[in-house]
Amino acid sequence: MRYGSLLILNYFKSIFDSKANSIPAVISIIAIAISIFSLILVLSVMKGFDVKVKQKIIASFPHIIIKTNKEYDFSRFNEIKSFNKTFESYLGIILNKKFDIVQIKGVKDFNSIKKVSSKLDLNKFNESKDHLPVVVGRNFSHKYNKTIGDKFELLIPDFTHRKPKIKTIKGYIVGVSDISDVNTNRLYTTNKYAKDFIGHNTSFIEIVLTDPFRSKIVSNLIIKEFKELKFKVIDWQSVNFSLFNLMKLERISLAIFLSFLIVISATTIYSNMISLITQKKNEIGTLILLGSKKNSLIMVFTQIGFFVGLIGVIIGTFFATIVILLITKTNIINNLSIDLSFYGIDGFPIVFSATYYFYIILFSILIIIISSLLPSYFLLKKDVESLIRRDY
Repeated sequence: MRYGSLLILNYFKSIFDSKANSIPAVISIIAIAISIFSLILVLSVMKGFDVKVKQKIIASFPHIIIKTNKEYDFSRFNEIKSFNKTFESYLGIILNKKFDIVQIKGVKDFNSIKKVSSKLDLNKFNESKDHLPVVVGRNFSHKYNKTIGDKFELLIPDFTHRKPKIKTIKGYIVGVSDISDVNTNRLYTTNKYAKDFIGHNTSFIEIVLTDPFRSKIVSNLIIKEFKELKFKVIDWQSVNFSLFNLMKLERISLAIFLSFLIVISATTIYSNMISLITQKKNEIGTLILLGSKKNSLIMVFTQIGFFVGLIGVIIGTFFATIVILLITKTNIINNLSIDLSFYGIDGFPIVFSATYYFYIILFSILIIIISSLLPSYFLLKKDVESLIRRDY
């Protein structure tokens, strides 16, 4: 064992003793380090996009939607944080001589709207069939210069007749919400006005979970409890299944492409080992005559190539970790004025994934072992006579 270790140490040092060996070895180390660094960093960014998009969806949309007009009590399910009956529809408005499409959403009562101002003008509101109480978003209020107490016309499609019509209802602003995380301007009114917007009064129940990633499990529990809802329940993961699959496919494609860089970098180790074995052929022949086994010599040169590649893996992993921590722990991206608001996410999308580290390092080590073993095996596995005669 000590004899083999001394051979490995001696030959490993000899790689860096001469320019003929040291330059290719350094190139191998740098190439592997850059490949590892690129693969870890790119996959961490792609994973960051995946996490950010899912967080955006979880924060902006209900986790489970049930299409039904009936009332259900889901309070018995411990994993359900809240559930509310609602409806959604679209209508037209004309304000400041400009026509726009807005979304109308039903709520149980106005106080259930998140970030709604405490100043609700319900006392002054004269409820009648010609006026509709609405809460508007902050963006809507700023865009159209409308606030509490203002009125405006709502143009609602009416499909209850054979020939579609447009009916007009006066909207009365009773409150302003600070919600601004939706792409479409949204108005809120109470569920009792649903019949004014949807012909068959089709509403649905929105469910928010304590753990959104258990939405499929909770959906199955609901269907098991209420069998009539079997084809009426859908969760956020099912709705966005195609999007998540696309992001996963992008990560896999990039991983495969960048993995080829590691393979190409490892071929330099193959060349280095051939060069080293060829230079040491006299010593190898002498060792064979002294009784060294060929399998032992194969393992010696394989380990030498492995250690060269391992240095590159360590360097690439180290710098990738430093960059990931630098981005996640500091405001360096903001200081560089990189604007990512186009993607609708906050902060630079990068995450530290131990799973990615494990598989990338494991794959790299496997490729390095193969690239070190093959030249050692092919050159040293010859018959004893050829090795003694130095017939390479």
